[in-house]
Amino acid sequence: MSNYQRIAHANRYPASRGFSSGMLTILVLFAVSVAGTVWVSMGIVAREQWPIRWLELNGDFNRVSADQLRGSLAAAVKASFFTIDLQNVRTAAQRNAWVASVGVQKRWPDTVIVSVEEHEPIAHWNSGHLISSTGQVFAVPDADAIQGLPWLQGPDDRVEQVLRNWSQFDAMMDSAELEIDQLTLDQRGAWSMRLNTGTRVQLGRDQPVERLQRLMSSWGILLIEHALPPVLVDLRYSNGFAVHWPKDATDFAGNYPK
Repeated sequence: MSNYQRIAHANRYPASRGFSSGMLTILVLFAVSVAGTVWVSMGIVAREQWPIRWLELNGDFNRVSADQLRGSLAAAVKASFFTIDLQNVRTAAQRNAWVASVGVQKRWPDTVIVSVEEHEPIAHWNSGHLISSTGQVFAVPDADAIQGLPWLQGPDDRVEQVLRNWSQFDAMMDSAELEIDQLTLDQRGAWSMRLNTGTRVQLGRDQPVERLQRLMSSWGILLIEHALPPVLVDLRYSNGFAVHWPKDATDFAGNYPK
């Protein structure tokens, strides 16, 4: 046998053994992968193997009932730690009308944590709705029955403007210890309000801030000779305003519509 033949003969078998070893490795890895998949699908993922045992609720719970929320989430957390749908849990929590935002996370090995932020109402909006401290309009059952909030009214697409003007008007009246019980922007763009004294104020459409400032600069003088505040102040004049004084306290009886 020539040297060339011996070299060729010697190199043939190591190449063959390397190919077989590689295939064996691939087959072993494939088998492990299949076994792992079966194990996961039949073991780890199964709810009876790794069930959610604890539902932790975080929040102030002033308007939202923690017990009711826990009950509404019961079906959503009936899953394993690995298969639970956190978006489904979040959606279930957001069905409560008082819930403003929800955070959901898992904690190994068997806990789901739900953190809830409630709407904080600052005013009524039209009928059946409220405005939150973040400026969001939301509806809850018996919203109109909630006491202690001012009533803001206007077209739905101008809620931001009404809210902004309410804040500005209310701040202008602080020095006179007056507050706005109701502020209305009508379809024509005219502003009117009712104060905590029962006084109705007509601001009109143009320059409502300047007109209200005119009233505030004269408010103390108006009350010097009168035991009761005005029933009506009409500021829709170029250089002044008209005042309607009450005969007695009964004149204010009709000034408190919703």
